[in-house]
Amino acid sequence: MKPLRAFAVLFGLLAASNFLKPITADEHTGFVFLGRRLAETPNLIAGVAFGVFLSWYALSLWRERASALPLGIAYACYVSANLFLFTLRQPAPTGNARLFGALYMIFALGGAWGAVAVMVRSGLGNLERAPGRILLRSFALLFALMALSDLLKPFAYTPEVGFVFFGQRLAGSANTIVALVFSGLLAAYAVSIWNEKRLALMLGIGYAIYVIANLVLWNFRKPEGADAPLIFALPYILSAVGVSSGAAYLLWQHRERLD
Repeated sequence: MKPLRAFAVLFGLLAASNFLKPITADEHTGFVFLGRRLAETPNLIAGVAFGVFLSWYALSLWRERASALPLGIAYACYVSANLFLFTLRQPAPTGNARLFGALYMIFALGGAWGAVAVMVRSGLGNLERAPGRILLRSFALLFALMALSDLLKPFAYTPEVGFVFFGQRLAGSANTIVALVFSGLLAAYAVSIWNEKRLALMLGIGYAIYVIANLVLWNFRKPEGADAPLIFALPYILSAVGVSSGAAYLLWQHRERLD
């Protein structure tokens, strides 16, 4: 079996596992999304969403489509962020749990980034002739991930999880309304990037400006005791600004191709 098809089978099995999460999971085995273990409705939404995503990824790998590469890059970035955040938010494991955690991390990162390496090595990216399209579509999938995160905020609300809007953490109805609006906007942004629509450039510039303003205002408006450790804050700031501004810059570079 070709390595790409072996990875396709692996991700197909992961897709099946995610589809089963809402049925088989309990409070200790629910879907882990951006470092937090989910339950009930958020677990159902995330499990089905990732089941669909991984099914798409597995099928693209099996058929050796160019679209598999941005899917793989986005998934590998997600796995890396998820493991990093989960490690920070959980008590330090001991004994067998520590060994299992280390082996799981090696397997998860190795599988996610290994698939990307195999795709690059096999020349899958050369099938895509349009300059920058693979990277643009990787950004699109990351914004789809952010849309999912915002969609879950009204369900998973705690004092630390509410939507932060222009530097202020929301709660109650305001949190629900703003989170759902931004989820819709980011979903529209992701789709317009993937399909290379002119709307993507307008949304991208606006969102990049908003992210920077939100981070600056949060520094002045955050509640007492909300300071995050530097090991968490710095990667978050770099990734938030890098993804939002990087996507806008890339869209501007290829603006002639947008329709």
